[in-house]
Amino acid sequence: MIIPAYILTAVISYLLGSLNFGVIVSNKLKHEDVRNHGSGNAGTTNMLRNYGEKYAVITIAGDMLKVAVAIFIAFMIMKIPSVRSGEMYERLVGVVDETMFIKSFAGFFCVLGHIFPCFFGFKGGKGVATAGGMVFCIDWRIALILLAVFIVIVLLTKYVSLGSIVMALLYPVFMYIFHRSVILTVIALVFTVTVIIAHRNNIVALCNHTEHKITDKKPKEK
Repeated sequence: MIIPAYILTAVISYLLGSLNFGVIVSNKLKHEDVRNHGSGNAGTTNMLRNYGEKYAVITIAGDMLKVAVAIFIAFMIMKIPSVRSGEMYERLVGVVDETMFIKSFAGFFCVLGHIFPCFFGFKGGKGVATAGGMVFCIDWRIALILLAVFIVIVLLTKYVSLGSIVMALLYPVFMYIFHRSVILTVIALVFTVTVIIAHRNNIVALCNHTEHKITDKKPKEK
């Protein structure tokens, strides 16, 4: 039963991640799609630039909360007695911390859903807020370190994207330092690659010195 349980967890986590609050909030409260404005991204930064702090706070809170809900549901699924039995389950818990694995597994698929939401044409946000919520659920120590790095980079450079990219790159490093688990580090690396892919246009813009800074009020429409 362990494989069907993880498939169910992946599907539920992905669907929860696909509830992109940038799109939902802009549609419900502003009667338009934030993706049609500014950078075209459905994330917190674009919400802030186009609609202000209130809407950005609602967006980041929703995008962080959904990953916590995904992880909670994952634990409920994994508590089913038939799931916690059998040779495959014993092999899994023999090589990796079960709690950390469940959090990382559900969190990754939730972030994947946020970046590629099935409800919104697979065009979502960059996954920063959702990823932040995931890391806080997984290990608050790593989350606080990455948050500090993010804040310092943004304060010094004014580039939110650069802070997000550096956080993503450092995540597997700290995951290995704190937990010494190859499996958890590999999951973290997959997460990093996913976030980097989501930021590919930002990377090009940073290299060309055309990336928008957080101090920019409203970037040019696409």
